[in-house]
Amino acid sequence: MESNPACADRTVQRYGAAWAWNGPGPSSFRIGTEKESEMPATRDNRLDEAAILTRAVETVFRKLIRFLVGRISLIRLQEMIRYIYVEEAEKNLRSENPGKNVPLTKLALVTGLDTRTLVQVRKRLEVDTQQYRQQFLAELTPESAIVEAWVEQARNPDSENGSVLGYGSDRNAFEKLVRSTIPGRGITTQSIIERLVATKSVVQDKDHRTLKLVVERFSPYLSDDEPNMLNAALSAISNLTSTIEHNMESTQEEKFFQRQSWTFRLSPDDRESFRQMSRKMLARYKDEAEAEIRPWEREKYSEGLITAGVGFYYFEE
Repeated sequence: MESNPACADRTVQRYGAAWAWNGPGPSSFRIGTEKESEMPATRDNRLDEAAILTRAVETVFRKLIRFLVGRISLIRLQEMIRYIYVEEAEKNLRSENPGKNVPLTKLALVTGLDTRTLVQVRKRLEVDTQQYRQQFLAELTPESAIVEAWVEQARNPDSENGSVLGYGSDRNAFEKLVRSTIPGRGITTQSIIERLVATKSVVQDKDHRTLKLVVERFSPYLSDDEPNMLNAALSAISNLTSTIEHNMESTQEEKFFQRQSWTFRLSPDDRESFRQMSRKMLARYKDEAEAEIRPWEREKYSEGLITAGVGFYYFEE
């Protein structure tokens, strides 16, 4: 059983399970081999902090982006990160000098953005945040922007086009809609049609070369279960990140419990049996956790109460 992934060749597959406590109060679980926020082993100690941070961020981002490909465009993801980064940087600087405005020069130093760009970001967020976020959600991907424009067009009593549009040439209604909605992106109409058909947003009649819009809002998910699964996965990532953030800023006594246990020496022939064993083990721990947590719960929800708990998951690399 291994305790630190930095000690082994990264080409070797890793199998294991993890436990994490997210919130104040006692924890029923004291199992595992990896300490909270433990420094990497000897080989990584030779790397400087910037290299360690870069590698860690790249690893996390790469796996997160796998979730997002096809669901949010790179342009929108970059925009989202920019706005969130500026918001969080400003909060951090304001906490250092409570009651004082954050100078743009300091914000520029922390974010790496020029002051003119920062003024635009601030203005966009402060003037009409709700309208901006609605527009952002409507344009997460080119397909979502097209569906949004199509729905508005179909609802317009003065519009000649409804939910059924012809396609196949530059003069057709669908091509005109695409050009007016996402001009200059170099995206082919055929690729958009394929994506809309794959996500069950339109019904394609190849004989008559028409597309019928059958949704009011674009969804990048291909099954009814996928949105819930993705929401649960990202919620778990968020909870673990909160635990790590807390532990990085806490004394040893105040750290939340955070452990992983794994092996690098599992035969592929034993993978399925190992998965089944891990599932049964984690299910037992889940039942035990629910029994331990239940006495701590208030009978009714009210303001001021907090959310806290533990998480369980199996992983392979």
